[in-house]
Amino acid sequence: MAVGELLQGTVLSAMEDFTIRLITTETEFKNVVTKAMIKEQWRPGLLDAECYLAGDPTGTFVGELNGKPIGCIMLTKYGEEFGYLGVFIVNEEYRGKGYGIKIFNAALASVKPSRNIALAAAPHLVSMYERSGFREHFNIVSFDFHLSNGLYFTENGKLNLKTANSTVDIKCIKEVDENALFAYDSCVFGFPRHAFLSKWFRAQGSHARVAIDEEGAVVGYVVARATFVKEDGYKIGPLFADSESIAEKLLKSLFEELLKQDVPVVRLDGIQQNVTELAEKLHGKCSDNQVYMAKRGLPDACFDKWFGITSLDIG
Repeated sequence: MAVGELLQGTVLSAMEDFTIRLITTETEFKNVVTKAMIKEQWRPGLLDAECYLAGDPTGTFVGELNGKPIGCIMLTKYGEEFGYLGVFIVNEEYRGKGYGIKIFNAALASVKPSRNIALAAAPHLVSMYERSGFREHFNIVSFDFHLSNGLYFTENGKLNLKTANSTVDIKCIKEVDENALFAYDSCVFGFPRHAFLSKWFRAQGSHARVAIDEEGAVVGYVVARATFVKEDGYKIGPLFADSESIAEKLLKSLFEELLKQDVPVVRLDGIQQNVTELAEKLHGKCSDNQVYMAKRGLPDACFDKWFGITSLDIG
């Protein structure tokens, strides 16, 4: 049964009609999901609507009360066995009234019960998700890099970011075989997501760098995208790399490019045990943390290579 059918016409009182349906257009995504994220100060990307709908056109839902959007949720499906639940927001004035759990349950009901589902939870919500069968696996931390900070420059204005010795070359994405990059991402992320990445790499204002080893193989890559609200700067994700030294070299190259754009701040969300030392070395300031949870264990991904997750919205 489709989600829109699950609660279509559900009468909560004599005067209330609460329905849940799919969001299928970029315009509606921006009007509902992006606006809700901005209100929560989640720093959505400028073209996230286009990218997310390309990745899963049947994974974004809106809850409407008497025709008014009051909540939204995303459940992005990867293959037949995995999904990631993100952007679960209910408007503040409607929280604690049962609408959120209806939206949450409807999203879960849109996929097979056997599908493993993961999410990133705020620490105070972990117990709530545990009651729904989710279990903790690792922490995700957010670091902000203020590139205008003098710590990034030498006295003569040069970038002051020393990089560990590495034999890899850093290339622009246009210089790299896209199929090789797709294959690397599928291995590290755990699932193919070519339609999403095709949009993600080419989104207006985005910057991407790829690490290539001496044999010509992809050994890491990073993407930074502009946020919807210009003052929020850029968000990095993913930052996948075979080693910390490669991740550092990718970040250095990316920072050099973003400094030319006069970007005020850059945010990176990464697995705590992988990214903390690197982020602190590059003067990042920890600003938030989440807990990665899943229903049926961790998916088959190379989490040791996740220095920056793609997005808290889609995994």
